[in-house]
Amino acid sequence: MLVIISFAGLLAARNSATFEQFSNNMRTNQVARTSAEDALRQCERIARASVEDNAAFAAVVGRIEAGTVISADTEEAISDGIWNTRANWAEGAANLITVTPEFGDDVQSGAQLKEANYPTCIIQAMVNDRFLITARGLSNDAQVDDDSGLLTAGSEVWLQSILTPLVPTLSDKGGAQ
Repeated sequence: MLVIISFAGLLAARNSATFEQFSNNMRTNQVARTSAEDALRQCERIARASVEDNAAFAAVVGRIEAGTVISADTEEAISDGIWNTRANWAEGAANLITVTPEFGDDVQSGAQLKEANYPTCIIQAMVNDRFLITARGLSNDAQVDDDSGLLTAGSEVWLQSILTPLVPTLSDKGGAQ
């Protein structure tokens, strides 16, 4: 009877550890996804501001170095675009835009993203006044190899969107913007 109870206790402890690991993986993936979404939206605003005369984003665009938005002559150039080269995602790369998140006073320092893991994005101009926007988000525990640029630990999420800034969108009130 003692062996059966010990075995049941061991099985319960093992299941608990597995569930804890699963929960942690889901949490780190969600942090990386949220970071990538933040970067994607920020770069969409920058691309929109580069086309429209929008004073609200003029300050943001003013901080972006010249050459950040580059052109692709054809649709086929997308797969060979700057977003698809690891070197362009290295810190200090000319076309890389780093989004600095804002944390409230109620967010503990351990829960805040490390500066090395801030979300990043690249804007690539396409034909017909469209933009290919690629964003990368990392979890706080993510570690990236400096030489290869590959993820060695943690979570990484990549998102892309194709933006056509001059297409009207619906506002919160239901009308076109």
